[in-house]
Amino acid sequence: MGYSTYHGSFFDQKRACRIHIIGGAGSGKTTLARSLGVRLDLPVYHLDEIYLEQGSQVESLLDSLFADVHRIAAQPSWITEGIYLWWTDELLRTADAIIWLDIPWRRAAWRLIARYVRTGLKRPSSLSALHRLRKLISYLYSEILWSERKYYLDSSIMNPGTVHDANDNNRATTAQYLASYSGKLVRCCTYAEIESFLTGIKQEANI
Repeated sequence: MGYSTYHGSFFDQKRACRIHIIGGAGSGKTTLARSLGVRLDLPVYHLDEIYLEQGSQVESLLDSLFADVHRIAAQPSWITEGIYLWWTDELLRTADAIIWLDIPWRRAAWRLIARYVRTGLKRPSSLSALHRLRKLISYLYSEILWSERKYYLDSSIMNPGTVHDANDNNRATTAQYLASYSGKLVRCCTYAEIESFLTGIKQEANI
């Protein structure tokens, strides 16, 4: 299935532009956000950074996240990207467009593995090749095959009453959550569609 085109000129530089990008790990959210930020000259906010900054404040975590989201949403223009639901409602409501990167699990898994290997090659290490291989295998099992895979393949629908972590989410829940925003939703299911979408944005920005 392709993406549904947003009907409107929300990329018109004469007006405020607020874009929220959502998708699973490895779907390309950060890359797309940075590309759009450069092409449209908009500030980019990575929700992972906001979430991790609040990690030690367990009791007031949601209050802090709501406050950060409100601060961003109140600005005239922005791009936000992240996997999260629940505490990002204000971004979804105020966004001119929501871009959902609904990439298949197998594609996302390869991106996650490549990212891990690429980061490891850049980082100086005194570990032996065998030790690095063990770390890679551990990462593949604990993160790729368990934690991240669950987002894509878990078909259960979560709701705020059953969520124990502000990070809890999966694809099925995301699909249900975004249904009410179909009028401003752009859904990309392949990387070719993402590239086509970016090409269209570049053409609109240059008009």
